[in-house]
Amino acid sequence: MRDQDKTKEQLLDELGALRARLSTMQRDAVECDEMEAHLIESESRFRIMADSAPVFIWMSDAGTGRNYFNKVWLDYTGKSLSEEANDGWLKGVHLEDYQRCRDICSTSHQQQEQFRLEYRLRRRDGVYRWILDTGNPRFTSENKFIGFIGSCVGITEKKEAEERLKYIAHFDVLTGLPNRMLFFDRLEQAIVQAKRYSYLVALLYVDLNRFKHINDTYGHQIGDLVLRESAKRLCSCMRDADTVARIGGDEFNVILSRVGEKNDVQHIAEKIIAAMNRPFYFDGIECFIGVSIGISLYPHDARDTDMLIKKADSVMYQVKALGRSDFMFCS
Repeated sequence: MRDQDKTKEQLLDELGALRARLSTMQRDAVECDEMEAHLIESESRFRIMADSAPVFIWMSDAGTGRNYFNKVWLDYTGKSLSEEANDGWLKGVHLEDYQRCRDICSTSHQQQEQFRLEYRLRRRDGVYRWILDTGNPRFTSENKFIGFIGSCVGITEKKEAEERLKYIAHFDVLTGLPNRMLFFDRLEQAIVQAKRYSYLVALLYVDLNRFKHINDTYGHQIGDLVLRESAKRLCSCMRDADTVARIGGDEFNVILSRVGEKNDVQHIAEKIIAAMNRPFYFDGIECFIGVSIGISLYPHDARDTDMLIKKADSVMYQVKALGRSDFMFCS
């Protein structure tokens, strides 16, 4: 009888334990359902916010790569999410930026570190625009890496402004020719090459003879047209490796690199004289300019840029004093 009572008590205890476990499982199931509902709600809120954001937003997982792009991104590229997923989005990256973009994204993924990347992305109409792509690693509460979340903003206007500043720093805005700064850089490079390969370098200091008279008589608008046309005529006399630069006002410098002999320089100087002696026609106005050219040679006349320029400048003024369109060598 005592054993039967004990068995009954044990069964009741086990039944109570089972009921407790069942109750716990039910509570856990409810909590899981609530967590799943919260997760679905959170994902829904995120997608609504991401699709409403004025910037590109993307996400990636730890394995397959980018698996989410917001509406702004997809509208921009004209692609579907399945087309852009994984490495599909890289097909829209400009060929010149592709490998750099792929390498940086891959390295950042491996190292689980933030990255900032500028590249050109093809728009749905085929036009490439610059964007700044910033990716940040995502981790769980247990510090497990689960991928990246990133955003992109357009920077085409910024890049164009930077390129414009670079251009202004090295080129004359009126004529499009290299300016004084770029001229000095190219002259130094030409001398370095001449030292290595035993070439001659010729520097032609070119001054427009009657420019001031034309500018004062017909105004700056005609004067600017004369400068532009003069630049074109000078360039038409050059070889591909040569440089024509506007160094200020009505003065131009010409670098003839890889010159074999003095006669080669004389031939080009004669071409310049002939080209610049032809009349200029603007708005029914006929102008005659002419040029004075002083020529110095490396290494015969000087072995550094400053002295090469000074000697060519000095000879140019000697030619100008003669009052006719001509050229003269230092020696």
